[in-house]
Amino acid sequence: MTERVFLDTSVIIAAVTGTSAEAFRLVFTTSYEAHTNEYALKEVYHVLRKVLRFKEELIAKVLDSIRERIIIHKDPPVKAFKKLNLRDKADRPIVYSAMELGCTLIIADEVTYQDAKKYVKVRRLGD
Repeated sequence: MTERVFLDTSVIIAAVTGTSAEAFRLVFTTSYEAHTNEYALKEVYHVLRKVLRFKEELIAKVLDSIRERIIIHKDPPVKAFKKLNLRDKADRPIVYSAMELGCTLIIADEVTYQDAKKYVKVRRLGD
């Protein structure tokens, strides 16, 4: 059976920029059933546009490519994830979605990795 994984924004960015071979495999191969949510895609958009300064046309192609390969879920309601005790509150929708879908969360952030272990099976990118 194919492993179900939920990809954090940092993993998707690492795949798109080519900074991690594992991230690339997770996003662009069929050996995993990869999931994420709209919240993560919005973060990807902002990083590509504001930090990496990608042009809008390239961002649109990247996001289309991601949507073809990853199952994208709606964002969970704020009320649902508000009770998660994470130091990085911005990661709550990611952790909650992974937990609700029964996926292994793949993340590069050490702080959220440690906090998320209370709620979901989690693995660091590169482990």
